[in-house]
Amino acid sequence: MRALTPKAVHEILKQFFPEKNDNFECDYVEELRELNDFEINTEEQLVNLLQKRASEVIEIDQSPMSAFDIRMHAEAEGEEFVAKRLREGFWFSYPGLLRIALELEFGKSYEDYANQRDGISGDE
Repeated sequence: MRALTPKAVHEILKQFFPEKNDNFECDYVEELRELNDFEINTEEQLVNLLQKRASEVIEIDQSPMSAFDIRMHAEAEGEEFVAKRLREGFWFSYPGLLRIALELEFGKSYEDYANQRDGISGDE
């Protein structure tokens, strides 16, 4: 079993998710730390997680966004970004897709972790 590296994380994500979602410059260091924090330390473990969760993750990515989410993304990323995503029928880049898989796999435990990472208290 080979230990995960940031490069290996990206290469494995490319095996499971569409190329159009690989549109965000990322070094995968933070994502690797998150995987390690949830005891996903080898390439095999990440492959197993994505084999289990990839189809559900893609379904979430391709599902229609609410009006609220569209407004939020437009404010954060710009109208052109949102229009392009609506045309192409997807929302998340590889890091987001990976985090969706972690949330599906680890549920509340990962939600709490992500909230702490993002500086959001559990009361919000």
